[in-house]
Order: sequence, then structure tokens, then C-alpha cells
Amino acid sequence: MNVSKKILRGGFTLIELIVAMAITAILVYIIGQLTQQGVALWNSVRQDVSTSSYSRSALQVISHDLEAFQMRSNNKYQWFHAKADKTPDNAPKGLKIPRSAQCVFFACAPDRNPSVSSSSSLRGNYREARSHNQETQGDVNTISYRLMYRDQILNLPASSNRDDTSSFPLFALYRQVIPPRETFEHLLGKDNLEQAYAGYEMKETENFLCENIVEMNIMFTIQYTDNSADAKKGRAEYKSVTVPVVASYSRGSVVSVYGDRIEVDGTTYNNARIVSANVSITVLTEEGMALINQIRLGRRRAPKAADFFAKYTRSFSRLVALPQPI
Repeated sequence: MNVSKKILRGGFTLIELIVAMAITAILVYIIGQLTQQGVALWNSVRQDVSTSSYSRSALQVISHDLEAFQMRSNNKYQWFHAKADKTPDNAPKGLKIPRSAQCVFFACAPDRNPSVSSSSSLRGNYREARSHNQETQGDVNTISYRLMYRDQILNLPASSNRDDTSSFPLFALYRQVIPPRETFEHLLGKDNLEQAYAGYEMKETENFLCENIVEMNIMFTIQYTDNSADAKKGRAEYKSVTVPVVASYSRGSVVSVYGDRIEVDGTTYNNARIVSANVSITVLTEEGMALINQIRLGRRRAPKAADFFAKYTRSFSRLVALPQPI
């Protein structure tokens, strides 16, 4: 009898078991929440590191090209052309490229110099010129940038067909460099750079620069004066104007830089020069890119564009000082 009483006293009552289970459940819930928050924080940090890497890669190359911008003054030739790209793409409805500045200009691009280039085609041009005892026409290249939504591996535009799973389109920034010889023979000394460049429109996969770039804006700071005599003597009082290259503004959707003027949507600034360019890009996170692919295949409904870009994109910018014309 005493033994059975001792055994009964060593057990747990139903209330004690319920309390213990409740405490365990609370602890499991707290641990689960902490784990979920930790995973969310890790994903957020990973997304930020990824987008930061894309932004650094793109902004660094763009900045170096703009810092190497080349032009000559006191002529009527066009040296820089920038416009808001209105070319339609096949991105999912409501999630298309919001704003994109397409530009073409002349610069010394050190990564494509024939003497150090890893490109077999450029080395071939250099060797061919030297074999015929010809000059390589200097080191001024034509540089162009453009955003596109396409499969850069298969070099195919995005398909609007939901059953098409053969391609893997991405928002990507493309950078094209036309070597000095072709630049000298076909692009330099033209009064319409856009028209001259039309035959070199980007199509090759080798022009791919950086993925997940969904928006690119350029804002120029222009200084100008109406007194050409004082400008030549270097004592003119310059005025400043800020010009955005975006289609959503009434002005600034087209910027054309000539040797003797700058034209902005029909407005002409004489004795003008570009002092700086503020380049801003919007980078799409990998999670956002995966969501767009699901929407493209019809597996998910497209969210509101404002909500999507607020949640799945990061914006970065850099101010670049342009060299003054000679």
C-alpha cells in the first residue's frame, strides 16, 4: 500500500501535463518566429548584397565610359545622343521597363583597346590594319547603352507565349563598343549620330553587361551662355540647367550634344557643355525576377506595379563629372 502511494506521488497530474504542453508549444512558437525572422533577415541581406553587386558592376562601367567621353568643340558634328527608349518589349503586362535612357557617344574605352583586348575580333582588326601598313585610327570608340528584356544566352527576345519555356528572358543592361577603325570610318564627323549608329543596333550576345537592371535614368547638368565672344575668352557667365532623359517629363526625353551647341527637345543651348551626369539604375532582386518568370508563364497573377517595384527593387545612383571639350 505504501509502495503504490509512492508511485502515484511520482507521476504528473493532467493539469501539469497540459501546462507543460502549453509551455512547450509557446517555446516552439517563439523559436519558430525567431527562426523565421532570422531567415527573412538573411534573405533580405542576401538580396541587398546581390543587388548591390549588380549596381556596382553597372555603375562602375558606365561611370568609366562617361569619364572618358571624347568630343571636339567649334563644329557642327554630333558627339553624344541620349533619348528615352520607347521600344516595346514583351515583359509581363504591368511589369515592363519603367524608364530607360538609351545613349550613344564617343569615348576611350580601355577595356577594348586592341593592344590589350581579349576580343579576338578586335585583335584581328588590329593585326589586319598593321599588316596592310595602315593606322588603327586612334583609340576613340563608340559606346552605347540600352536596357532590354530578352534571353541573352540564346539571344532571343522574350516570348509572350505562356507555353514557351525554351527561353529564359531577363531584364539586362547591354553595352556595345564599336572599335576605333569602324568608329573613324562610319561614325565620327556625322551631324546625325543616331542615324549613323542605326546600322550597329545591338543584337549580339557579347554586348550583355549586367542582368536584373530594370530601369536606367540619366540626368545631365548643362552649362551655357549666350555670349559666344566671352565664352571663347573664358570669362563668360554660365547658366545651369538640369535635363532628365525620361519620357515621363515634358522635356528632356532627347539630348543631342554637338560641337557648337546642345539641343534638348527642340530647345537649343548655344556655347553649352555637359558638366556632369547623374546616372541612376534600379536593380531587380532575384526573388522579384523569379516572380516575373512565374507571371510570364501564367502561374502567378501580376501584382500592382507600384507594389511590386517597391518590394522587389533597389535603386542606386552615381554622379559623374564629364571632361570638357577640346
